This record gives sequence, structure tokens and C-alpha cells, in this order.
Amino acid sequence: MYKFLLIEDSAEDSGSFQDTVNRLNIEAGEVVYHLDVAETYAAGMQKVSENLNGIIVDIKLDGDHSGNEIIREIVEKFRVPVAIFTGTPDTELDDGSPIQVYKKGEASHEEILQELRAVSDTGLFNVLGGTGIIENIMTQIFWKNLYPQISLWKEKKAQGIETEKVLLRYAVSHIQELIDDEIPAYITEEMYISPPIGNDIKTGSIVQAKSDGTYCIVLSPPCDLAMHDGKMKTDRVLICEIDSQDEVNARIVDGIASTTKQAKKIATALNNNYTDYYHWLPQNTLFSGGYINFRKVITYSPNELCIRFKHPLIKVQESFVKSILGRFSAYYARQGQPDFNFDKEATNIVNKLPATV
Repeated sequence: MYKFLLIEDSAEDSGSFQDTVNRLNIEAGEVVYHLDVAETYAAGMQKVSENLNGIIVDIKLDGDHSGNEIIREIVEKFRVPVAIFTGTPDTELDDGSPIQVYKKGEASHEEILQELRAVSDTGLFNVLGGTGIIENIMTQIFWKNLYPQISLWKEKKAQGIETEKVLLRYAVSHIQELIDDEIPAYITEEMYISPPIGNDIKTGSIVQAKSDGTYCIVLSPPCDLAMHDGKMKTDRVLICEIDSQDEVNARIVDGIASTTKQAKKIATALNNNYTDYYHWLPQNTLFSGGYINFRKVITYSPNELCIRFKHPLIKVQESFVKSILGRFSAYYARQGQPDFNFDKEATNIVNKLPATV
């Protein structure tokens, strides 16, 4: 059963919404939706909870209160799907906010319920909700791994170590360890963090040139990019150009007529086995993708980088960054065998072999 809260001061509007819920339940032959109604701002604030599948808020509420105040409260303190249903859509939402705004008279109650249900069904709030999987995992890690070591962390704190940030990193590593064996194969969107956490340049940041729109990836090691007193530790930031996925794929299959063979060739490239100087970045809803070209390397001063490129568009997730850096290092560390006249040397060896061989 899906539990929703409607914060609406109009008895007529809330009654109409409840009629829709009753109709949908009758049509389904079971109680699919439960709708709780808060008729005042105060009642709405009291009933907001993460144990809901969605909250529907009107902007104009009783007295001088606004639904925007409730939205701010939810965004700051809760993790639950929200929709705005109002006749006066004067919201304070930031650009790009995921909260949907529905205008009375234009959107149906059923449409709103189905959208909130679809959002709930993704499992996002089962993972990150106040009583979700992450919370359960953190409780397990707290009691089994971290709290039993409290004497260690007290000692580190006494040594002047910033234990809170260390513990945060340590807890994240425990979460990763715990879930690694329980999750399916990656989907391509997981390769990217979008938008990046902060505007600082980091290893794996993808930046776009202001002049021609070319994408590049930052491959300087993290220690070089660390900020000290507002300045980057390094005086040169190393970046690699990202070649167009379509152009590279076209070259890969050039002259191959069979679509099956074309697919095999491209699959080889996607697995980073086509050549040692390309590394594939998948195309998906977050990024247009492409191939990092390890041969197209250039460095800029931190100031030049800021002038020539836009703020980081997206960042490659840390575990994938390590793979990229490993291949990048291997490409430039490779050493071929010095050339000899191998045919002549082989003949000399054969001539010296014992007659019995």
C-alpha cells in the first residue's frame, strides 16, 4: 500500500482528491493508496514523515502560511518524494529541482498519484530514506565495526587527528565492502557523479573547452590537486582530450560490411582492448561519452585551466578513475624490446646447436 500525505486547506479540493483515491482502490479491488489529509499548515508540519511514499503540498495555505515553508522543511530534514499541487504555482524551487509542480485544473489527481508511485517504486527512497537500506547498513557498521573500536578513535583524536572526516571515509569503505557482493552489474550512469560534489577540480573531472566545446578529463593525481590556503598544490594540471565516440567508432568499423563483425570490433573497443591509448567513457543520460585519447595530453596552470575551460561538468566515479589512471600510466610506462636482426641471431643460434638436437 502506498501512503500519501495531502497538505491542503481547501476541504473541497482535499475531498475531490480523496474521491480519486477511493475510486482507484475500488478499481484495483484492494487498498492500493491511502491518503492522509492535513488541512492546516501546522497539521501538515506535524504529519510530515519519511514513512510516506509521497507528500502533496498546496502553496497557498491557511492564514499567511505558504507551502513553500513546508517544502523548505522537507528538503532540509527529510528524504521523501514531494509534489506541488496548487492554483497559485508561485514556488521557491531552484532551477533543476526534481519536485514536480502541478497546476489545479490542468493536472489530474490520478496523474500525481501515479507519478509519486513511480518515483517510490524506483527504490531510491528505500535506499536513502530515513529508514532505508543505507540507514540499516550504517546501524550494522556502527555496532559491529566502528563503535567497538572507540578506544582507537579516542586515541587518534587525542593525537590531533581530524577523526570525524577519517571516520566518514572509513564508514564509506565499510559500506562498499558490505554491498559489493550483493549488487548486480554496473549500469553506465554509475560511472559518473553529476553534478560534481563542489566546483573544485579533481582527478576524473570532465571539463569542456570554452572555445570549441571539446571535452577533456583531468588525470593529475589527487595529491597534486589538493588545495592549501586556497591554492592548488601543483602548478600544472594534466588533462587528456576525449575523442568523439561516433568518430572513433566510425573509424573502427571502416571497411567492415558485416554488422556482426562491426559489433564485435566495437565491443573490443568498449572493453578497452582495441588499442592501449583509448579508454572508453560510456554515453548515457548524464554524458555524451567518448574515448579518452592518452596521446592527446596537455597541461595548464590552474589559472589557465579556469580561463580556458568551464566549471567541471561531471566527474568520473572514483573506482573507475583508478582504472583509467592505471591504463594511462601503463601506456606511458610501456617499453618495447630493443630492435635486433632477429632472423640473423636465430640462424646463429641454430648453427651452434649440438648435432643431436
